[in-house]
Amino acid sequence: MTPRHEAKDTLVLIGSMNVDHTVRTRILPSPGETVIGRSISRGPGGKGANQAVAAAKLGSATVLIAAVGDDADGAYLLDAAAAQNVDTGHIRHETACATGTAMITVDDAAENFIVVSPGANALLTPDNVRTALLDVGQVSVLGLSLEVPVETALAAAEAAAPSGATTILNLSPHAPEARQILPFVDVVVLNEGEALATVGLQSVPAERPWQVIGALLGETGARNAVITLGAEGAVVLENLQKWPISPVHIEPTQVSPRDTTGCGDAFAGAMAGEMANGSDLLSAAHFAGKVAAYAATGYGAQESYPTREQLQQWLNQKP
Repeated sequence: MTPRHEAKDTLVLIGSMNVDHTVRTRILPSPGETVIGRSISRGPGGKGANQAVAAAKLGSATVLIAAVGDDADGAYLLDAAAAQNVDTGHIRHETACATGTAMITVDDAAENFIVVSPGANALLTPDNVRTALLDVGQVSVLGLSLEVPVETALAAAEAAAPSGATTILNLSPHAPEARQILPFVDVVVLNEGEALATVGLQSVPAERPWQVIGALLGETGARNAVITLGAEGAVVLENLQKWPISPVHIEPTQVSPRDTTGCGDAFAGAMAGEMANGSDLLSAAHFAGKVAAYAATGYGAQESYPTREQLQQWLNQKP
C-alpha cells in the first residue's frame, strides 16, 4: 500500500481526550477483591490525544479533533497536547459536561485494566467532525479510534473518502457496530482480541491463522489490516480483498516492560505519522513497533512516548 500525498502532509486524528488516574499495584484485583495500591498519578490520555502526541513527538504535523469539558481537566489536556506541538484549534469545549476520565490499574507485570468515563468525548458529533475536516482542508492521513461515538467515526471516514486521504481506524475499544466503518477505511488496526471479536471467532485458527482472519476481515469490507500482538510483535495483512493473503510478521523489539498503558496508541499514532510522511504501510508498521516497545519501558501513556532522537538513541544502545 502506498501513500497518496506528498511527505509532510497533515495528519488528522479524531478521538478521545481523557485525564488518566493510574494506581500501581502488585497484582490486578479479581472480581470482588480489594487490593492495596502503592501510588496514584495523574496524566494526559485518551486514544485520540495519545495517538496525536505520539505522532507529533516524532515530528509529524498533527491536528487533533476532539472534545473536552469546560473545566480544569479540559484546560490541562489542551495544554498538554499543545506543549507537544499538536494543533488543538479544532478541539471543542462542551459547557454542560465534564472532561473524559480514565481509571487505570497497573500491576508489577506491567499489565493493566482501564475503565473510561467518556464525558465530553461522547458529545463529539458527526456534524462536528465534518465541519472540522472542512476547516482543516487537505488531509494526508486521517486516524480514527473508538472512545468517541461510532457514528462520529463513520461520518469522518465517509467525509474523508472523496478527498483521497488515507484513513486508518484503530478499532479500539471493540464495538460490534464499528464493522460498518470498515469499507470506508484503508487500514484497520486491532489487537488479537479485537480482531477475533470483529470476525466472530473465539480463538486463533490452528492452521493458516492470519490468512483465515485476514480473509474474514476482507469479507467485512476491510482492505488492509495490522494486528498487534503485544510482546509478540504484529502482523501486517495487505490486500484483503484478494487471495491468497500473505501475512508479514513484524518481529518484536525485546524489552523489559514497566507499563503497557498507551502502547497500542503509541503504535497507531506512530504508524499514522509515518504514513503521512511518505512511508508505505509495512515500513510504517515496522517503525511503529519500535515506538510501542520504547513506550513500554516508561510509565503512563503520553509521558512514555519518544521523540525521534530519543528513539534512535535507545535503539543504538540496545544489544
